[in-house]
Amino acid sequence: MVSESELIGRLREFLRSSDLNTTTTATVRRQLEADFGIDLSDRKAFIREQVDLFLQTEHNQPQQEERQNDDVEEQEEDAPNNPEQSQPSDSKEETDEEEEGEEEEDKPEQAKNAKKNKGRSNKLGDEVVKKRGGGFCKLCSLSPQLQEFMEAPEMARTEVVKQLWVYIREKNLQDPNNRRNIICDERLRSLFNVNSINMFQMNKALSKHIWPLESDDVVQVKSTPKEKQKKQERDDDSDEAKKKEKRQKGGGKSGFLAPLQLSDALVNFLGTGESELARTDVIKRMWDYIKGNNLQDPSDKRKIICDEKLKELFDVDSFTGFTVTKLLAPHFIKTEQ
Repeated sequence: MVSESELIGRLREFLRSSDLNTTTTATVRRQLEADFGIDLSDRKAFIREQVDLFLQTEHNQPQQEERQNDDVEEQEEDAPNNPEQSQPSDSKEETDEEEEGEEEEDKPEQAKNAKKNKGRSNKLGDEVVKKRGGGFCKLCSLSPQLQEFMEAPEMARTEVVKQLWVYIREKNLQDPNNRRNIICDERLRSLFNVNSINMFQMNKALSKHIWPLESDDVVQVKSTPKEKQKKQERDDDSDEAKKKEKRQKGGGKSGFLAPLQLSDALVNFLGTGESELARTDVIKRMWDYIKGNNLQDPSDKRKIICDEKLKELFDVDSFTGFTVTKLLAPHFIKTEQ
């Protein structure tokens, strides 16, 4: 089993290298699933909470960062015994709905990109649409080297990662001093061409061996890799062009830094008249208000004692600091596109 600390470490590493204007919790979850070869559908609420913690830590003022570091340590220590950390069913449903919304918002962007590719050859257009539409669970064509390792010509990316980890654990190939490092045996060396590899680097290295599946042209083990290499380069160029175009446009409306419609109650609470703000800005202002009004319990800084304004907004007398994102969720209104 992958530990929570490993998930959090990879999540933060991924977010630091991502465009936060276009990245969503759905993107993060799918990346973690691909990296670790596991299904995280039941951890959506946990991933959302960790993303919010990351955004608070990275984008708030230095004093905010200090508070978050303390809170993360306390959360890890208290996680097994802290009932407030567990997500109630209604909160899980909200998280699921949010992520489904983010995935829906990605679809118009994919459709636009597919239209723009109509000018190219039909074959290349089909490849691009297939590649973007299927996600990590779609069947892919494997390189000759990976086919030999997996003993199969096709496999979903998540299944490849899962089988690799089964092999690594069976052969006891994790470095005992740092279990994130894999000591390659002869079979892994022939696949990755290195003596050791970091567990996250392994996912990048696999990209060279996992290709979009062509229904009429599945490459078998004895096929020449040159043709596939050329196609891989074409696909890489196409993907890079799409990413560049998306960055220039400033991304979609589903990123963490994108402005969201606020409820009337939240607009009144903030008192600035702004009806749209990024989630990160709202959380930052909420903590500024809490600290500015000394609402943290002196005996336990994680606990917030609500004044009249907070009681009116959240309809509770007190709450744990980590649940502020959960309490704010109903005050971010989804807008139909």
